[in-house]
Amino acid sequence: GSGAAIAQFLTFLFVWEALYQIASRAIKLAISRYPDQIVPTETTQSTGQASKTLAQRGPSYAISFLHSAYVTKRGFRHLLALWNASNTDKLMIPGRTVVSRVRLDHLEVATTNMLFVSYLVYDLVHITTQYPKLGGLDTVAHHVLFAICSFINGTYGIMAFPFGWLIVGEMSTIFLNLRWFMLKTGRQGSAALKVINSLFASTFIMTRIGIYTCGVVQLFGHSINEVRRLPDLSGVPVPFLVATCGCILLGWILNLIWGFKIAKMMMMGEAKAKNR
Repeated sequence: GSGAAIAQFLTFLFVWEALYQIASRAIKLAISRYPDQIVPTETTQSTGQASKTLAQRGPSYAISFLHSAYVTKRGFRHLLALWNASNTDKLMIPGRTVVSRVRLDHLEVATTNMLFVSYLVYDLVHITTQYPKLGGLDTVAHHVLFAICSFINGTYGIMAFPFGWLIVGEMSTIFLNLRWFMLKTGRQGSAALKVINSLFASTFIMTRIGIYTCGVVQLFGHSINEVRRLPDLSGVPVPFLVATCGCILLGWILNLIWGFKIAKMMMMGEAKAKNR
């Protein structure tokens, strides 16, 4: 809630929107100059509709790609930086009077958290203005809930290490965005799309199920006593802490469900390939 934090949030919000406008103009220019290369006529039934969809929604997917790639890189850095920290230091930023490497690492997490929450707010604006083309009520609910959690955790300086293993899940979003561009440019049957599908599925299972599950075990198993002490140590209200922990568990359950569906689709695809 400090003036510096608000200024940083507004700056990042402006940057996301500026990047969106740049991407929008770049995509429209590419379509107008190289229409046959962007959307090959022989690979799609409606080139005009495909180009229109690419121009309207493409900028959002392009910025999502940039966001997911950047925060994933920062997320792995946070995990490495706080790996050997104590359970308490993993969960709460040291006081202002404490000058330590851990405090600096927490401040780096705070910056990534601000990048993340400003992106959610920026994206939510575009989702609502183009509703339901960029996402339905489930996407809106996801953005609102995680934006609230980010505001809570950022305000009270808590959950730095869990934020690391949560944000690296954006790695799978990188390939999900690439997949969207491949499909919208008529490259459904390409070998590149098969590679991207495999990378999406494997990174989803690795980060959003594997790393996420390890994080849940660490947070609610090995660090449960420190979690219970957070209201006294950080001042976070108990209902806010419960809401944050509840969202983490809900996200874990949803990832397990989605992971099961992804694995099922992969096995069905392999079965069809063998029968050909």
